[in-house]
Amino acid sequence: MRPILITSGATRNPIDAIRYLSAQAGGSTAIRIASCLEPERNITLLASREVALRGAGEGITFRCEEFSSTRDLMTRMKGWIERNPGGIVVHSAAVGDYEIATDTPDGNLETKIPSGQAEWVLRLRPTPKILDHLKSWSPDLFVVSFKAAAPGTDDEELLARARAQQERTNSDLVLANVLGRLTSRVLILGEKPTWFETREAALATLIETIRETG
Repeated sequence: MRPILITSGATRNPIDAIRYLSAQAGGSTAIRIASCLEPERNITLLASREVALRGAGEGITFRCEEFSSTRDLMTRMKGWIERNPGGIVVHSAAVGDYEIATDTPDGNLETKIPSGQAEWVLRLRPTPKILDHLKSWSPDLFVVSFKAAAPGTDDEELLARARAQQERTNSDLVLANVLGRLTSRVLILGEKPTWFETREAALATLIETIRETG
């Protein structure tokens, strides 16, 4: 059976030696998927520190490896894919889109930004889009990606955004929902779109689809 890599939590892109840019991501979806598949599959969970600690507290038995920044997560995912080119990747982590531009005087990540400043301006630059690289590293991967749209996005626009992501990244499945109503009106886009009234129903279908993938 195909090994499975699941990413979970949020990246931490450093601003200085102690501060970082991140996002809210509890990791419950990834742990749920991994826990359901673990008895029958070789699972690796790439997780933020918070998710790894939570998983340890819940007594998970699958392999768990921590990541930090977007670039660190990208390196770890590429290494796993090179070792498992025919595997399954469930990429649910919240990946930071920006990092500090280190080629400026305020971009020294080895120091601490001084306190007490009236203003401190940081210049950011885009991080690599990890999802866009997965199939280039191995065309044989089965990729599940996630799309969270802004509050107020209607079903038609959510479907359009999921399709755009699927076409850009060659994802086999895209699970999409809208921030603010994450537990209802969930879309899974494969060869055709399927709508679910609850997140539980969508995840159950996603897990079963992964099982049937081989």
